[in-house]
Amino acid sequence: MTTVSAPRRAPVQARSKQTVARILEAAAAIADEQGVDAATTRAIADRAGVAYPSLYRFFADRDAVLDELMKLHCAEIDARCVAAEQIWTITSIAELLNNEMDLHVDYYRRHPSAAGLWMGGRASPAVAKHVHMRMQTLADRLHNILVEAGLIPRDTDPRNMLVAVEMADRILELSYRDDVDFDEDILSIGRSALIAFGEALANGRHA
Repeated sequence: MTTVSAPRRAPVQARSKQTVARILEAAAAIADEQGVDAATTRAIADRAGVAYPSLYRFFADRDAVLDELMKLHCAEIDARCVAAEQIWTITSIAELLNNEMDLHVDYYRRHPSAAGLWMGGRASPAVAKHVHMRMQTLADRLHNILVEAGLIPRDTDPRNMLVAVEMADRILELSYRDDVDFDEDILSIGRSALIAFGEALANGRHA
């Protein structure tokens, strides 16, 4: 089983918090500009303008830095999703899936470093851990939204939404291959497949 290194210690003093913030900002900038593989501890420390021992005071290794970055990104995008979902009036499964796709594309366009980590950093155990956790969390929440809206029976297999969420994530990943922006043509093709899956589920063609 793959393990992820945890931060060595949580910053308490204001100066320590500023140091950690600079380290995280540096890691995000490097991942955004050069790719996740370029975000080594040496490169992060140099970019942040901190001595190597200062970085290692708070993070055991590079994966611990990426783990903290992913934790922050996932918390922010989940908060935005929950806030949006609470005001949506959903009339179909396809509509919910399409809305979620729009929301995620918008978030990643506004936060390129998050997109770079999410789409291009999965070789890192820290990134992969958060991707898998968030896919399951989002799938469970969408399943509950559809049940509460009366759009699927309560006994519908929740794995249907996990498949839908994984499909949407693969579409985003595929359309982001140039590491600059999303390819609208690939997004359009992917949306059609995702909507077709939602319509099939609504018509009872999935358990």
